[in-house]
Amino acid sequence: MTGHVLALNCGSSSVRFAVFGDDLVSLFRGQVENIAERLEPRLLLDGRPGEHLPHGLAGHGPIIEHLLDRVILPRTGGLAVAGHRVVHGGTRFSGPALIDDMVAGDIEALSALAPSHQPHNLAGIRALAKALPRLPQVACFDTAFHRTIPEVRQLMALPERFAAEGLRRFGFHGLSYQSIVARLPDVTGGEVPPKTVICHLGNGCSLAGLIDGASVFTSMGFTPLDGLVMGRRPGRLDPGAVLWLIEHHEGDAGAVDRLFNRESGLLGVSGLSPDMRTLLASGNGKAARAVAMFVDRLILEIGSAVAATGGLDALVFTGGIGENAAPVRAAVVEALGWLGLDLDEAANGRHAPTITRGHPSAHVIATDEERVIAASALECLGREALPSSLRQEEGQDQPG
Repeated sequence: MTGHVLALNCGSSSVRFAVFGDDLVSLFRGQVENIAERLEPRLLLDGRPGEHLPHGLAGHGPIIEHLLDRVILPRTGGLAVAGHRVVHGGTRFSGPALIDDMVAGDIEALSALAPSHQPHNLAGIRALAKALPRLPQVACFDTAFHRTIPEVRQLMALPERFAAEGLRRFGFHGLSYQSIVARLPDVTGGEVPPKTVICHLGNGCSLAGLIDGASVFTSMGFTPLDGLVMGRRPGRLDPGAVLWLIEHHEGDAGAVDRLFNRESGLLGVSGLSPDMRTLLASGNGKAARAVAMFVDRLILEIGSAVAATGGLDALVFTGGIGENAAPVRAAVVEALGWLGLDLDEAANGRHAPTITRGHPSAHVIATDEERVIAASALECLGREALPSSLRQEEGQDQPG
């Protein structure tokens, strides 16, 4: 079999992967969880528990090598190309890029702007390069989708020299937004609605305002810390509060970084968990307050996005919280009734694709970042440019 495409999405505590044929039909998908936790990493394959990972196997690199050897290559016989989610592309990358030493170096140089993501993205790239050195690899950047945002919204009100050095609003979750834009017509029964707001709500959260499918507004900014309340991140903060926290920690920027990336958000407010499922099931007052703060910030940011798009035709919920937390969706849609949204409680309760009556509409759509990665990898590489002999050689060189 030829033309297999591996899509790899390395997060801080998980590795998601999917293999597609060159027709972009998914052959199988999997995920390894608990990589960064004090638990044994767990493999799920096509949504079901797969083989147990060897005891003591830890870290993204060794786990990816194990997946290649025991799961991916035995099921494919070889790969044509691999695509990677890379969170931050800076000002350099406005689309997918074939990875060479220079591109890898540029990705590494951006690690400080996405410290919870970029190093893990790089770990996946390096693990594949070690195991299959001749396999073409493509980087697919979350920030690229937002390069259409007007410059006045990309820039910060700082002296111009800082923007020239790369200090500007970028936006993230672009691969997820690309996926939703591609799937929206199937749900709405027509074209992509002219004025759309998409809410990607998971452990990391953001939203985007789109006009005719192109991003014109995003809640995240220079790094993935900005905007909405998230699982472990606080979202938007007064710059004065940041300065106060640095002083409060006696100038220890590392401690403040840990506070912002690991100890804040839903976890910090509730003192219980970063997981929305746990908080919604809890009768704890702090958990309820964390959920209320999450919903309130989301409502306000949707209002900003609607101002940027000049109105609303469709509101989309995606990501783990967006697709599964019916109470959160209900609270948001009901609060935005002034926009004309009319919640269908029964549809929302069963997570239907459309959860409102009339226009504007609200929808629940599962994102598929891996398919976007695979499509982008094929597009970047150019199928006609890949000799069949390369696929055969990679099949011969597979480990194990």
